[in-house]
Amino acid sequence: MKKSVISLVGGIILGLIISYYTLEYNGWKYIYGDENGDPYLIINELDVDLLMNGLLIVIGMSALIYLIWTLIERISERIN
Repeated sequence: MKKSVISLVGGIILGLIISYYTLEYNGWKYIYGDENGDPYLIINELDVDLLMNGLLIVIGMSALIYLIWTLIERISERIN
């Protein structure tokens, strides 16, 4: 239980940091203007691909931390 919770929290922290620096979210913005070119409606949208890729990075980091922790436990059991 402790190993899975810590690997999940660590995966969220590391995954969010990696996602922030590698995926470079700029946002989607649609600007609708009138006949004079003045904006009257601005729509900001989320990028679904960015959210999915960020989620996959977080899941991958959690799994990686869990696997590394398991390998270290097995090696330490063989040594002792």
